[in-house]
Amino acid sequence: MRNILALIVCSSIFLTACTQKYNYPGELEVEGYKIGQMVDTAIFKKMGDLYFPNYLDGWDNENYDKLPVSYEGLPIAIWQLKTDSAIALTLLNNIVLNITVSYLNETQKNELVNELNDKFGAPGKDESYEQTHPLQAWITYWNLITWETENVIFQIGNNDMRKPKDPKPKDTKWNLAYSDFKIENKIISDYRYKK
Repeated sequence: MRNILALIVCSSIFLTACTQKYNYPGELEVEGYKIGQMVDTAIFKKMGDLYFPNYLDGWDNENYDKLPVSYEGLPIAIWQLKTDSAIALTLLNNIVLNITVSYLNETQKNELVNELNDKFGAPGKDESYEQTHPLQAWITYWNLITWETENVIFQIGNNDMRKPKDPKPKDTKWNLAYSDFKIENKIISDYRYKK
């Protein structure tokens, strides 16, 4: 009995040590923008017929027109800088709900990772995996770093498709997605209250 109890205590200590705990990072600024910030949409362009294509909610090109219940009835759109195709903001009445950035180089990615490790109080969860494709020799290599609390998710990732013997690309580009549900819920609540 004593051995079983010791094993249970050791197992729970091990599991606790393996679970990453992050601090709420506060408002993060990404490429000069913050969630909750009012922006002038004159410098932005609307992206076709897309509404809130946020892959963190599991959206993709097949289901972009189906809003989650929490966003139904809201005038939500995604905007992208006219001069920089890398920055996209999801807006509610010109207020930023979330931020996505594409084409970050390795140096920008590393600077961001260091800042986020500091703000969240711990390194992001690093995950790399391969996805094989049936009927072809190609493999997609994925890399993803995630910081997640009850209210915030911040992900930086990349992928490249190549044959197993092909060299790894030298100029890797990274993408990020940032959502703060604490701030987002307040923006939505304020909008519905004022309406």
